Amino acid sequence: GLVAVTAPMTGTFYRASEPGAPPFVEVGATVAADETVCIVEVMKLFNSIAAGHAGTVVEVCAENESRVESGQPLIWIEPSR
Repeated sequence: GLVAVTAPMTGTFYRASEPGAPPFVEVGATVAADETVCIVEVMKLFNSIAAGHAGTVVEVCAENESRVESGQPLIWIEPSR
C-alpha cells in the first residue's frame, strides 16, 4: 500500500533547499499531497518535487546530492486513510 515519489527526470537529488538547511522531510513526517519533499536539479534548474499523496514518509531511498534516474523511487509514502 506504499506509494513512491519518483524522479521526474534524470538529475541530482537534494533533500534540502540549500547546504546546511534542514531536510524537507524525515522518516515519520506527515506530508500533504502538494508539499515539497525534495529537489531534483538538472543543468542548474532546481525542480521542487511534491509528495503527490498525503501520508507518512516511511523511507528516503536516495542519498543527498546523488545522481538519480527518471522514474527512480526517491521517497516512499504510506498514504493517509
